[in-house]
Amino acid sequence: MPDVSSQVAAAHLEFIEPIIAALPDASPGSAERDAAAFAIAHYRDNGWQDLCDVVQARLDGRKIDPAGRDLDDEDRMILAAIDRAAAEPGWLHRAVKEAETQAADQLAALILAATWGEREALAALDEMRDAAQAAGMRDSTAHAFIAMVEGERRLDTLIKNHPNAQTGLIEATLAALARREGDAG
Repeated sequence: MPDVSSQVAAAHLEFIEPIIAALPDASPGSAERDAAAFAIAHYRDNGWQDLCDVVQARLDGRKIDPAGRDLDDEDRMILAAIDRAAAEPGWLHRAVKEAETQAADQLAALILAATWGEREALAALDEMRDAAQAAGMRDSTAHAFIAMVEGERRLDTLIKNHPNAQTGLIEATLAALARREGDAG
């Protein structure tokens, strides 16, 4: 089994969570199975065919050997994250928290650099926002980062104005920003 990356688990949380909820014998037509079907359809539409085939087979109680599929390392890590989350309740929450903590300090540095006029940092944040928009995510975490560049530091305002943002990552990034701004001041 490949290593389970907290970063991969966090990045694919919206896919992994509904799959985990549907795995323990959720009957077809249940809310859990419907949410899993929606997540699978979304990932399938975005080119994750083989991963979705393997996950759908698991939900249907069928065995598909992942080795016989064209899965890359990220696909394997997503499957490993699903397996670990199913076997170890609470792990996914801890993994996401770990990923948020790891990412927050780097994001805070990027936001501060953009705030201070570094073009490359602002371009990187703009690319993140553009990617979110292209994926159909409005008012996302990336949008909240741009608001931070523009000076917003209130968690409640960021969450209210960016309802699709990851609250934990926004909160951790704000804390890292406060530390960095305190060190610079």
